[in-house]
Amino acid sequence: MQALSPSVDRIGAALKALRQTHAQGEDKLSLGAKCLHVITAQLAEEGLPPEDLQPLIDLEASLRQMIAPTQTENVTNRRKRLPPSEALLARASAVIDLLIKAGSDEAEAAQLFMRKLMAAGIPPPLKGGDARGWKRLLEWRTDLGNGLVSEEARQEYLDFAREIEAIPAPERARRVLDERLWDRRRKSR
Repeated sequence: MQALSPSVDRIGAALKALRQTHAQGEDKLSLGAKCLHVITAQLAEEGLPPEDLQPLIDLEASLRQMIAPTQTENVTNRRKRLPPSEALLARASAVIDLLIKAGSDEAEAAQLFMRKLMAAGIPPPLKGGDARGWKRLLEWRTDLGNGLVSEEARQEYLDFAREIEAIPAPERARRVLDERLWDRRRKSR
């Protein structure tokens, strides 16, 4: 039997773990999206250019959209079951970056923002290998930095970061957090 390369071995172990922890009620599309994410992340880590990975990223985003419930469902109850959207995670990443620039370390910033999300009734992201929601926020932020998110999410991050930069520096962190500027459901003041 031929020995596998370390990267193929890591992908195989991750896919095996996903398959073994796959919940019985979870559909095949959900498992497929998770497996595709593992493969895409490993290929990015191996140095494959983001433009070559874009078709896989787009496919994963399409799978996740197919998994999401239809628009006819009651929107007020949506947040009780669904993870945050990529747009919200992009805004969360911008807020975490702002808090880091303001002097917080990465873990503190992610924990603070995760508490804000939970207080707003928004559950932590589902994707991620850690039980703690703030760690999953950081994992998504890392994926953003590595170009492993959709182009729409990347653009949302850039747009919201520009909005934040327009706020005078001494009041940025307070306004973004206290006024919940990150929440697109609310109008900014």
